Amino acid sequence: MALKDARLIYTRNKNTNLQLKVIPGHFATNHSHINYYVDMTAPRMIYREARKVAEVLSRKYKNIVPVDTIFCLDGTEVIGAMLAEQLADAHLGMGSHAKKDVAVVTPETDNTGRLILRDNLKPLVKNRDCVILVASASTGYTVHKGIETVRFYGGMIRGVSAIFSKIRHQDNIQVDSVFTLEDLPDYKSYDFTNCPYCKRGEPIDAIANGHGYSEL
Repeated sequence: MALKDARLIYTRNKNTNLQLKVIPGHFATNHSHINYYVDMTAPRMIYREARKVAEVLSRKYKNIVPVDTIFCLDGTEVIGAMLAEQLADAHLGMGSHAKKDVAVVTPETDNTGRLILRDNLKPLVKNRDCVILVASASTGYTVHKGIETVRFYGGMIRGVSAIFSKIRHQDNIQVDSVFTLEDLPDYKSYDFTNCPYCKRGEPIDAIANGHGYSEL
């Protein structure tokens, strides 16, 4: 069965009125197998949706936590820009008489899979208060890489934010998200060596990563 024919699930967060489209199936990522593909297209790439997500995520930091840099992973730059705007405005309420510039930074991935920053971007992280922004956190693998990278380049991590997260903490840092397992309680992720779909001989429907999915 093609994924386009699958029964779509729409989950809505009761506190924000935001909605996510979820596609059931057998998906393989580079570090796990999952039973749902959570479609982040709208919240990551459509202005009004991204702005709503940023408004929710900004609540943790506004007037409370200083933020200099949004460290974007999983193609979250549009949300990152909206979040930077929210936090720059909020800085006026933290004793400043002018808006604070908040940087939005995206690392590169080298041929070993390591996240790196070019020399011109390093000053936007070193000795700066950083928030790591991801689309989805299921195993914590991507979040962990982000935390390691920010620390390697000398940044101070003030929070981790996601659109959807299965985990609550990673490396002793709280992961805040718009959607949690309370919104999608049937979501499962498995180590590829212990995937029940594979054990039953069910083929993989699609390969998924931070950019989307490709059917096999």
